[in-house]
Amino acid sequence: MWRTQLLLRPVAFGASRRYTTSALTKTQAQACIRRLPHHHHQEQQAAAAVAAVTSRRSLATIQPDRQDQAQAAEAAPEALADNIRDFLMSTRQRPRAGLKPDELLVKCPECSPGKPRRLAYSAHLSTHTGDFVCTSCFAQGSWDKYRELATRRPFQNSIPRTARTAEQEPFEIDDEALVQLQHNLREHEAAWQGLTGQGDGQLRLTPEVLAQYGVGLGFVDCAVPEIVDMRALASGSSSPSAVPCLVFPRTAFRTNSFIDAAGSGAADAQQVFRTVQVKAVGFQAGDVQMYYPADDAQPGLFGFHVAAGAQAGDVVLTGRELDALAAFQATGIPAVSLPRGAYQLPLDAMRALERFERVYVWLDDDHQGTEAARLIARKLGVDRCLVVGPQAGGDGARSAGDALARGLDLAALLDAAQPLQHDKVLAFAALRDAVKFEVTNPELIRGVPSTDLPGWNACFKGLRPGELTILSGATGCGKTTVASQLSLDFCRSGVSTLWGSFEIPNVRLATRMMSQFARRDISQAPSEIDYWARKFEQLPMYFLKFHGSTRPDTVLETMRHAVYAYDVKHIVIDNLQFMMSMQAKGIDKYDAQDAAIATFRQFATDENVHITVVAHLRKDGQPQSGAATADADINSIFGSAKVTQEADNVVILQRHGNAATDNKIRRLSVLKNRFDGTLGKVFISYSTESLTFHEIPPPRQRKSVKVVKAVSGKLTKADRQMAESMAAEHGFDDDMFEQSQSQSQSQSVSQDAADENIKEI
Repeated sequence: MWRTQLLLRPVAFGASRRYTTSALTKTQAQACIRRLPHHHHQEQQAAAAVAAVTSRRSLATIQPDRQDQAQAAEAAPEALADNIRDFLMSTRQRPRAGLKPDELLVKCPECSPGKPRRLAYSAHLSTHTGDFVCTSCFAQGSWDKYRELATRRPFQNSIPRTARTAEQEPFEIDDEALVQLQHNLREHEAAWQGLTGQGDGQLRLTPEVLAQYGVGLGFVDCAVPEIVDMRALASGSSSPSAVPCLVFPRTAFRTNSFIDAAGSGAADAQQVFRTVQVKAVGFQAGDVQMYYPADDAQPGLFGFHVAAGAQAGDVVLTGRELDALAAFQATGIPAVSLPRGAYQLPLDAMRALERFERVYVWLDDDHQGTEAARLIARKLGVDRCLVVGPQAGGDGARSAGDALARGLDLAALLDAAQPLQHDKVLAFAALRDAVKFEVTNPELIRGVPSTDLPGWNACFKGLRPGELTILSGATGCGKTTVASQLSLDFCRSGVSTLWGSFEIPNVRLATRMMSQFARRDISQAPSEIDYWARKFEQLPMYFLKFHGSTRPDTVLETMRHAVYAYDVKHIVIDNLQFMMSMQAKGIDKYDAQDAAIATFRQFATDENVHITVVAHLRKDGQPQSGAATADADINSIFGSAKVTQEADNVVILQRHGNAATDNKIRRLSVLKNRFDGTLGKVFISYSTESLTFHEIPPPRQRKSVKVVKAVSGKLTKADRQMAESMAAEHGFDDDMFEQSQSQSQSQSVSQDAADENIKEI
């Protein structure tokens, strides 16, 4: 009987009374049953005991207890880390440290094959989950997908198989040079007083803040196009063109030992920071701005070590380094600055800011700064961003650094920051300040002016976001050349540009744009190609990887990615007919073109970007080769009237005069300007040396003036002036004027004979 009591022990389980068993095997339980008396109820209890033992054994094989589950959960990241480490070693990669503690920069399996090594590490890989995302081609997925893609497309730029870990370590600036730069700043009296002084025009920064952020001073030789040596920057130069520059270091996590360490220890190795790049800005000459190294192959942020090391939930994002120093000193909240100018937030910086719960966006207190702050807040998430401004500086303070120099309360300005309002519903109270600003500052809302074509500014005033421009002209008149020159002109002024060339391959387009940038044909100087390529690479210029017929939806999706990732403000589509060819199957081609134009129009408004669309003229309206160019009007553009109705600006490029004799002279006819209604013509001439157009005065035809004088006996003074202006306007050539002269003389003779006949009658 005692065996039965040992085998069967009642326990409470929920609301019912069940039975469980001790740790007996199935064989032991059956042996106990055979020794029991053969009573019916005892047999039922014994059978239940056997079933319970069997059930417990089967469940034990399927569901481990909680302790086993915890051990399995702890072992999963270690197994994944070992898997990632082994695969990276097999593909001979040397991963860089990302801007997040559990992130690696690895080669993208989609776009890195064939790229230079310094640009190949564009994929961000999580060491905890194995998920990856590329900031260059936007490829993303799980660790299994990364392995599959990397196996399918091996990295052609990998290191030789004979070297186990032969790839050199990622670039890191020497600490001794940084210490020397900080020493130079303390020794330079003018720079030190300008930063730490308490007088008018001085920034009032403390030495502790400058030391914590690692700000230094170096000497840059302006005669040299780029900084070639860090020690030369720190030690100075004897060249008369050397100028003192403030040096701001950009930091990131130190290269981790993920390849050499095992398991979760790899993430802990990232908690040490290093300097990956320095930015030198002229202390007295504001136009001096250089980087070392010149490229952004290794992402970093100014003040990243302060923000990431503080483990704070808030961060201040500024447009300049001095503004970040002022914000941190006055508020105690870690501050970082944008890496690529005051109005661009790349994806690398966005990932570094993901860990912060609240981001204060504090840019310049002007029209462009306010628009950029709104765009950045939408990219980071409006639910966690607060925008400081507009007019938050008060008393004319433009930025955080200016507010600190004026002695204002930066903490109060930060407390007054507001989240973004819903952009689809507005009251006049929300528009009042913008209306006042536009009325009182008309020169600031005109847009970015052109430096190459002043006549363009006289008509359009500048390049403004949110507008659609149609650039049209006859075949071969130079539409692509004008569009590339203007886009390059605006890009040099800091306007991030996206080029969509559906007619010309990107390589040929980039070659032409590099020649326009260098103001000379670089094919005639092969030794200078590397120099101008490095200079051109620093421009915010991007290209769409499309050619020929492409669906507008696909183009639109890529454009939206570019606006989000690269803060693109100007998009060029060249040209509309090539992009829409073979896309009008089953529908009218004019309807398909109208739909594309409407899509671009809506995109420009929603994303607040300027879109330039190159379009052809109607074939029946184009002049024959060698014939005099007839004036094309707004109805000469190919397509329906919707193309010009949706556009804010319409420009037609035409040859001036005879196409055979005046082949280099063009005129830009502004036929529509929705901004202020200014219309006009800009005369330009093509230079074969620089592959660019330059503006010229309106040409005059001397032959036409002589012909008018020859028949001046039959014309009044007012008629002579009108004939002269019409000749210059329409560009009559010699043959046309000889014909006009003979016709005028014959008409005069005929009129005199008719008068004599009337008198005789």
